[in-house]
Amino acid sequence: MESITKEILPGIFRLTLSDTTIEQGVSEIHIFIIPGKPSSRSLMIDTGFKTTNCLERLEQALHELHISYSDLDIFLTHRHHDHCGLAGILSKKGARLFMNPSEERHPYDCLAYRLSDESFQAQKDVLCSAGITAQQSPAVWNAFMHVTHRIQQHGEWVLAILGFPYQPVQSGDRFNYGAYQFEAIPLKGHTYGQLGLIDRDHKILFAADQVLDGMSPIIATTYPDESLLQSFFDSLEMIKHTCTEEWCVIPAHGPIIADLPSAVDHTVYSYLNKASAVKNLLEEWTHNPKSAGCNKTEPTCPGYTIREIAESIYHVATPPNDEASFFIYKMFITKTFSLLEYLNGLGFVTRTLLNGTYYWNYKEPNVTEYHH
Repeated sequence: MESITKEILPGIFRLTLSDTTIEQGVSEIHIFIIPGKPSSRSLMIDTGFKTTNCLERLEQALHELHISYSDLDIFLTHRHHDHCGLAGILSKKGARLFMNPSEERHPYDCLAYRLSDESFQAQKDVLCSAGITAQQSPAVWNAFMHVTHRIQQHGEWVLAILGFPYQPVQSGDRFNYGAYQFEAIPLKGHTYGQLGLIDRDHKILFAADQVLDGMSPIIATTYPDESLLQSFFDSLEMIKHTCTEEWCVIPAHGPIIADLPSAVDHTVYSYLNKASAVKNLLEEWTHNPKSAGCNKTEPTCPGYTIREIAESIYHVATPPNDEASFFIYKMFITKTFSLLEYLNGLGFVTRTLLNGTYYWNYKEPNVTEYHH
């Protein structure tokens, strides 16, 4: 039988898992396995989707590499369904899990549901903050509530993440397996607590979802003052200057990064262009508020909601009428929040909280005349 793993570097094996039924985001992920020395533990980076097919392929790979669950450590880079879908199952089989506790910072982040009452209440708060309520946008609200009801009743949705036990990891922790000595490094941006693994001697970086070849990672937040997009830019700058030509930067999706500076620059420019579009939109609405269907001279209209800005910038269909369009809608809401938070941090926009909803406005620049 042909091997389902590929040795991409000495002692580092790659397994590709996919979920062909998925309509939400990525449908393929790379799992990396580093067999330990005889009588020592082995390492796996992430777990893949929670499907029977993925579990069967993963078990076949472990069998090929002669690794038992009782000797397996799993490093979870972040808590998204494609990276930790099988975490709970593998833990029950005897594997030991490691993850940054900061991934538990919020019970609901608009891209993932937790099966708890706390999560469902947090969801309503988040939706309200984005301008999605039964009063403001009933059709969109009902679309969210329909999915939430399914999860509450049956736990049925690909983004419903189950709980699992893990040992806490923080930046600087060491993971030694085979010939490699890895250090956990922060990759804040794609999520608040995402971590990567770096081996400085062998010049290897497992970059998770922080930098991809030909794709821009989602920087998704629905909470204020977390600076995810700015942190993402800072992280990319660190990667670009650390991982020079002889380095091997390995993402969780797509090929090994062939041209790191180009991949970083493409991603940064993509987000800066979209941030500029958001700023220009708010500036236009500020100078011509009636074009947005709102008379800003009225006290009942303090600004524009994330929902209004997202729908205008990304031209999303409302209400989302199937799971694929629902996921896209959720993704654009979170990306718009990230862009607005970034612009707010730079002083280009203002944010006002009123009755649980954030309202955004363009901030006129403070230009001081200069005389020579």
